[in-house]
Parts: sequence; C-alpha cells; structure tokens
Amino acid sequence: MRLGLGAVTGIVWSLGLVGFWLYPAVEEHLATGPLAAAALTIAAAWTYGGAYLAAFALVYGWLPSPRWLAAPAVWVLLEQVRIRALGGAPWGLLGHTQHGFLPLAQLAELTGVEGLSFLVLMPAAALAERGTMRRTGLAVAAVLAVSASGFGALRLRAFPPGQAPGATPRVAVISGHNLAGDPLAAYLEATASAPASALTVWPEAAVPTYLAEDPVARERVARAARARGWLLVGAPRHSGRGDAQRYFNSALLFDPEGRLVAAYDKQRLVPFAERSPLPALGIVARPFSPGTTDAPLATDRLRVGPLICWEAVFPDLARRYARQGVDVLVNLTSDRDLGAGAEQQLAFSRFRTIETRRWLVRASGTGPTLLVDPAGRIRRDETLRLPSGVSAGTTFYVRYGETMTWLAATLLGVLFLRRTANDSAPSGANAASRSNSIAS
Repeated sequence: MRLGLGAVTGIVWSLGLVGFWLYPAVEEHLATGPLAAAALTIAAAWTYGGAYLAAFALVYGWLPSPRWLAAPAVWVLLEQVRIRALGGAPWGLLGHTQHGFLPLAQLAELTGVEGLSFLVLMPAAALAERGTMRRTGLAVAAVLAVSASGFGALRLRAFPPGQAPGATPRVAVISGHNLAGDPLAAYLEATASAPASALTVWPEAAVPTYLAEDPVARERVARAARARGWLLVGAPRHSGRGDAQRYFNSALLFDPEGRLVAAYDKQRLVPFAERSPLPALGIVARPFSPGTTDAPLATDRLRVGPLICWEAVFPDLARRYARQGVDVLVNLTSDRDLGAGAEQQLAFSRFRTIETRRWLVRASGTGPTLLVDPAGRIRRDETLRLPSGVSAGTTFYVRYGETMTWLAATLLGVLFLRRTANDSAPSGANAASRSNSIAS
C-alpha cells in the first residue's frame, strides 16, 4: 500500500514539476508523435524523479524513532542518489523550494541544498507523529529553522545588494539572438555596440555551425575578438577523425588576437536531447560526447568557470571551480526548449552562488541576461562589474563538500543502533525475570 501511494504521489509530483515544458521539448527534439512524446515524458519523469518518492514511501515504515529525524535523513540520502544515478538529475530537490527565501537559503554555504531539504522535511515528518513525539519534533524544527534564518540574515549583510561601486566592466553578455534568421550576424552586431569589458560572452549555441568547417564564420568571430578583446562563445565542436571523431557542446574562448586558445566541453549532457536517457544503453542515438576537463578558462585578468545549460543545476562542478579560484561562474544556456523550465533552472542555479559566494552570469540564447550575486539575488543587467584582482575565498561547503550527506547517514545509523539496543534490552530483562521466578 505504501509503495502504491508513493508511486502515485511521485509521478503526480514529477509531472506537475516538469511535464508542462518537458512534453513539448521531447516532441520537438525527438520528432515523435503526441502519444510517443507523452510516453517518453512520463517515463523520464518517473525515472528521474517519481521513483524516489516511491522508494521513500517504501522504507518509511521501517524507520527507527524518532521519525522526524530519520525521515529527513533518508530523504537527503535519496536525493544524493538522484544527483548521481543514471547521469544525475538534481532537478527540483526539496531544498530548492527555499530559493526565494534568502535568509534560509544562505544555509547552503555550509550544507549545500541537502541541509535545506533536511530542514524542510523535518516539520512534515513531525506532523506525521503523535503526542509528545509530534510536539518535540515541531519544536526542534522551529528552533533549527529560526537559527538557520538568523545565520542567513547575518550573511546577507556581508553581501550587500548591487555591484561593486566604481568597478570597471569585467564581463559583458550578449543574449537573446539564437532564434534570429542569422544568429551569428545578430550577435556580431550586438557585440559591436556593447560596452568595453575584459570579457564578452555569447550563450550556448550562439554559433550554430562547426567553426572548423566554416572558415567564413570562423573569421567573423575572430574579427570580433580582435575588435573587442577576449570573447567566450557557445558553439559545437568536434575532435578526432573517422570512428574516433567526437562531437561536443562547447564554450570556445578567443583571445584579443582572434585565436581560439581554450575550449570547455559540456560534461553533464541532457537526457534525450544530448544523450541516451540510460547512459549505458544506446536507446536513443544522440550526437554528443561528454567532456572530461573542468579546468577554468583564463583570460589575462579573469578566471571563468563555464557551466553549459543545466550544468548550473549540479553543485559539484561549481564547487570544483571555486576550489580552483575562479572569479565568476558563467552559465551559457540556450533556453530554446525549456519554456517555463528556464525559470526553474534559474531558481535552482541560484544556490551555486550561495554555495561558492561567486557571481553567476547567465547568458541566454532566447531570454535576457541575468546576474546572480553571491547571496543569490537576481538582477537583470548585461554587464557585470567586479573589483580588479579580487576573488572570493572558499566556503565551508566548497572545502568539505557533502558533509550533510555523511551526517544524515551517521544519524540514521545511530538511530538504527539505538533501536536495536532498545529491542534487545527488554528481552534480557524478561529472561532475568523468568530466571528469578524459577529460582523462587
């Protein structure tokens, strides 16, 4: 019964979260009919989301007391499985619900989103208890939430809103031209009138052709770099020959001489659109291969951490960039097929700034340029101004990573051990009582 209810809840939740934008995206990308697109949408929603609620419902009845502690711990562990299994899909974690409540969201600096998921589930788990257990759980949840919000309020003061006063433009972003008749021409025209900056950024797929095969387009991009300076461009590329040839969704960095000096290849490929939904099986043939290098892209004055499309939803890559001392995170995204899903991606991406205390620049192929400050505040602006030579340090989360996962696993282990000890204690007492009775 629990498994059935969990399965129904999981699929309803999953489809409610992504179905309204995933269905048209699947239909267009795979050129399928309505029924096939609906079936694939339901399968994806279940595989990457709904199944985990069913798993939670299945194990809930076996959890030790107090469940208002055990249930959040299990939830955190299941979310970690979601982040990693089948290529990972951390879309719509429970802690993401706090993206708009910035005082509480600042907890991500210490625990990542996992800590917020734990806090959000705790009062719900307490309400499922009875009597004293319910009151105790709700009281503890309230104390933890108030304490975390107090910590967040103090951290928000350390990162006042707005850009650094008097700082020079460091990053200029040109967004919104991917659907133009000639996207490259549109980006070149917009770039020519943009303010001078240390780096100019175009979004994912801003150049729709392979520059290695299109010398005219390559020269136009190189000419823009010679006129503007450092230029970061979203474009496909390939390497190797014959059977060894591989195709990548990439961010290409051109220097002020117009030379291609570095490339970052997208590592987290999108199921269906860029890879088969099951990485080990070629169920759907897709053209792209995942990249393997996550070194920052460096100009003469900036170290940039590129995140292509939904890579900004994953915490590990941004954390590695922060450990390598990047100055800014740059999310190059197309947004063409996401629709309202683009707003969800932005909401989830806000936590990368809080976790790392870096600015995030969002360059969109079909939407506006958005800047997210180190406290998670969003502003619409096409130029990011940063103090020269200033780079943020490393947060607790950047240094130590998924400590909340280990704490949840440890807490669950302790609760199970305590239950085992309590279950064995009465048996021993009863045996002693029976022995005394026989002796009498």
